[in-house]
Amino acid sequence: MERRLVVDGLITDEPPPYPIKLTYSGNLSRSLLIPDELAINGAVVFVDDNLGNRTQLLQDPLNPAFYWLRDARLRGVPGRSYTLRVTLPDGTRYQSRPERMAPVPELERVYGEYRESDRNTSQLNTFLVRIDTQDPPTPGNYYRWQAMCYMPVWSGSDPLRGRGAISYAPFYGLLTNVLSDQLINGNRVAGRLVLTPPLVGLGAQYVEVRQYSLSREAYQYWTRYEQQLARSGTLFDAQPASIEGNVYAAGDSTRLALGYFGVSAVSRRRIVMETDTLDYNDFVARFGPVLFSNTPPSVPGLAREQTQAAPPPNWLTYGR
Repeated sequence: MERRLVVDGLITDEPPPYPIKLTYSGNLSRSLLIPDELAINGAVVFVDDNLGNRTQLLQDPLNPAFYWLRDARLRGVPGRSYTLRVTLPDGTRYQSRPERMAPVPELERVYGEYRESDRNTSQLNTFLVRIDTQDPPTPGNYYRWQAMCYMPVWSGSDPLRGRGAISYAPFYGLLTNVLSDQLINGNRVAGRLVLTPPLVGLGAQYVEVRQYSLSREAYQYWTRYEQQLARSGTLFDAQPASIEGNVYAAGDSTRLALGYFGVSAVSRRRIVMETDTLDYNDFVARFGPVLFSNTPPSVPGLAREQTQAAPPPNWLTYGR
């Protein structure tokens, strides 16, 4: 099977750096470490905008599939267009179609609702994380939401009573939560569900939600990707590496790379969801046999391999 270029990169209106990941098609996991046989090592990568600014990206010396844009002149600005240009080690050249950054409205509110599962099942209780925002009156707005949280993960038999330990692992939501304003133009987007973290332990959950603007082409790409995931049943794929996007071989626009070079304005908010009002004894009695077993439950989206000992510091003040 022919190996194909896979592009995974995003420029935003937040300060750089921005990573652009270049790999060959193959089986990748969520891990940041890319197998040597799939990493594209030694590419020459540039990004330019419609004002004539241009910069070369710097390859990561420890993880060669990643190329970093650090030039502040190429910080994303709504209304400007950006183009990615890649020369592979064998001299093959690719470039993206110019991608225009659309503005994004403010992410006004992020909030969580506690949801108890049916007691006749073994399904874990969850939080439902929702957002409110306002679509502007002008038509043609497209959105993508990306959400994650750090959640407490228990080990031992009863960590809050000294028989075990509590650590924190990231839980990642779906990549493909997208919306067009075609049917809701100018109206409020209220109660949009963006994350459903299960409770694999009691304790604070540290949530971040990002609201991205999309171009029409990017929205269509993510919609196709969402449809493919729905058919395959793999809703938590590590990367959008199986759909052709906006990067093509120079001189042959029909020879497309996989993945997408995106340009988005972003509005983000963080919250902390507490569980101190929940009945600890009831929770342990119901879920303890599952959570404290030698084989912890499989939770799609939960990256146990990225577990850390302490909760993330300065969660609500980061970036202020």
